[in-house]
Amino acid sequence: MWAQVLGVPPDRIGRRDHFFDRGGTSLSAVNLVIGLDRAVSLKDVTRHPILADLARLVDSTAERRPGLLQPLSEPDGAQAGALVCFPYAGGNAVNFQPMAAALRGSGLAVYAVELPGHDLAAEREPFASPAQVVEQVVAEIIRRGLTGVLLWGHSSGTALAVETARKSQELGVDVRRVFLGAQLLGDAATRRAAAAELTGRGDAAIAARLSADSGYTELGDLDALRAAHVAAAYRHDCVSAHRYFAGVLDNPPAVKLSAPVVVVVAADDPGTAGHPRRYGDWRLLAEHVELYELADGGHHFPRTRPAEAAQAVRRAVGLPALS
Repeated sequence: MWAQVLGVPPDRIGRRDHFFDRGGTSLSAVNLVIGLDRAVSLKDVTRHPILADLARLVDSTAERRPGLLQPLSEPDGAQAGALVCFPYAGGNAVNFQPMAAALRGSGLAVYAVELPGHDLAAEREPFASPAQVVEQVVAEIIRRGLTGVLLWGHSSGTALAVETARKSQELGVDVRRVFLGAQLLGDAATRRAAAAELTGRGDAAIAARLSADSGYTELGDLDALRAAHVAAAYRHDCVSAHRYFAGVLDNPPAVKLSAPVVVVVAADDPGTAGHPRRYGDWRLLAEHVELYELADGGHHFPRTRPAEAAQAVRRAVGLPALS
């Protein structure tokens, strides 16, 4: 099945091969799950990308851990911290695989959040509210005993990262940095207008608009039902983020985030135009805010420029630069 979905001859695949290192994408992972008649889930493929490990899981000899945090990369030696990533609207944990690969050898463990209702290969489940996601993610961070926590929220995922940082701060969790990717704070009126516009759009209209977006290049290869699923997830995520930020803009929290915030943008992303003067708006929510600019990469640079996105993390936490 790996050979079929990856387009690689079976005799060129080894038992210790990594699905995503061999060219696997979010879509091919979905096709793998479907081809295996859902003997595994998309979460399983994300957590067990090594062929032998996934085979053992199919044979039901390995533990299947519930939860939203999907481990993408474990440190080879001493752990320098843990990076927890929240995907952009309609995205999933697999979207952070390229950046996780670029962070191998850094000493950081990398996790990504698989949002409820976003798995195209699973039976349809309801989407979760931001409050539900944050509560579960914080509980998993505590249960796993993660220290030196770094949070990365990308685009609409910044709302989840900000709220997770806030809840973690209340509970005494060691959050060292919050990375806000491809997102500016904006104003409450614009946020509410965007939420209303998306709420009134149907799945097909949203899917058609997304098909031209570089972050959703695989959408055209999906059937209409799954494309509509992505569109519905996109709407839910964007509307949730807009409403969250509109609320905090109207009623800023009494206590700001103590963890430094790094606003990461690409110079060619029209969605964050004017960032040199606007990134400081995040000081409404955080004590310390700094800007990290990539030369290019568009809106979805963890996928298009993973090494450069990883470098933003390395620099912020004092790790050696990539050679």
